[in-house]
Amino acid sequence: MRIHVTAAAAAAAAALCVCTALPTFAEQAQWRPLRDAAGEPRTPADDDAAPEVPPVLTLSWCLGRARAANPALARASALASAAQHRIRPAGALEDPRFSYDASNLPTGDFDFDSTPLSGHQLGLRQKLPFPGLLSSRKNAAKRGAEASVLLVDDQRLATDGAVEAAWAELGFAQQALDITNRNIALLRQLAATAESRYRVGSGLQQDVLRAQVELTALLQERLRRDEAIAYAESGLVALLDLPAETKLPRTAALGTSDETPALSPLLSALEERNALLRSAEKKVEEARLRIRVAELDGLPDVDLGVGYRARSRVSGDPVKGEDFVSAGLTVRLPWNRSKWRARVSERKALLRRAEADLRGVRAMLVSETRRAHAELVRASSEEALLETGLVPQARQSLDASRSAYEVGRIEFLSLLDSQVRLLGAELRLARARADKHVAFAALESAAGEKLR
Repeated sequence: MRIHVTAAAAAAAAALCVCTALPTFAEQAQWRPLRDAAGEPRTPADDDAAPEVPPVLTLSWCLGRARAANPALARASALASAAQHRIRPAGALEDPRFSYDASNLPTGDFDFDSTPLSGHQLGLRQKLPFPGLLSSRKNAAKRGAEASVLLVDDQRLATDGAVEAAWAELGFAQQALDITNRNIALLRQLAATAESRYRVGSGLQQDVLRAQVELTALLQERLRRDEAIAYAESGLVALLDLPAETKLPRTAALGTSDETPALSPLLSALEERNALLRSAEKKVEEARLRIRVAELDGLPDVDLGVGYRARSRVSGDPVKGEDFVSAGLTVRLPWNRSKWRARVSERKALLRRAEADLRGVRAMLVSETRRAHAELVRASSEEALLETGLVPQARQSLDASRSAYEVGRIEFLSLLDSQVRLLGAELRLARARADKHVAFAALESAAGEKLR
């Protein structure tokens, strides 16, 4: 009996299986783990460190923080990494199977020396799919991984847009509070003037009462401004994944001098530059490859096997205890063709869905690009009009009205109207500047590229 030779052969076969399962250097280099901005692999500990919020909240700091810690972006990155790791298993053979049988033992004494038929049976089997199946599976998995990586790029732009919109809303809320506080101080001055005129008999009591009513309304407006700041802070804190107790400082100035890009080149470049649209195209390619996988899956595959029986030398054995070797194959016969045709039909239906998704994504992006561009044109024009026209004119009108009221040339209601017009103009200017940031961010997200 040659047990030692058999054991060595089994060990060599097992070692060969392990070696073939190890990834090659080229395959390891093809897909790398997602890394942070410094090029180092991201770890959970990287996100646990308490961030240091700058004294002035700039947009660049918020964008950098979101790219490192935003949960939606981290989720998209994890899904892309998972898709990348599916490529190698998709193109790999199934693991070989090793078997051992104590073969043909007599029930009387359970030994290997009573009959020449007894022995230690060792087997090794490997399933071989139909040619082309593994490569089709691997190519389909690659397309899925490429689509997932593109979705990370799209999510990064979407996150940037959401962060910039939230940052602009916080900046507007803070500026609106400043404007309201300035108008409260101004109205208090006007109320004091009205009271002085009333005490000396040159003013009316209704002017004093009207000033107090307007002052109360502005104080109520300030409460709403405080609420708006808290609401905007909560949204930005969530996007930046900051601790719940974080108190955000004042934002940097909202003004931007970036020119509005032309619409036509943005629409023409959608197919090439928008990551979401390119991801949908990759999904269509993957769906086509999945059809080929389903077709090949319905064809016969082969299960090859080799065996080795180690025997004892028994009297009467015509081959004097020589070991036996055997080889064989098993062929899967997919005779139920209706089952496999149904699977192919399922994949064809999923291809039609992927193509419909592609058309829907294309139409949505065109619509969003047009809408964001129109909003950007409106906000830019309104900012220029308010900044150079209405706000300076409203300030001049208020100054003139105050001078005229102090000498009794106009009524107090006219003075209040001038003050209200200035408040509204300043608020609309701050709103237009915030809207310009929001529209730029939305346009970049829809166009799939940075425009500033």
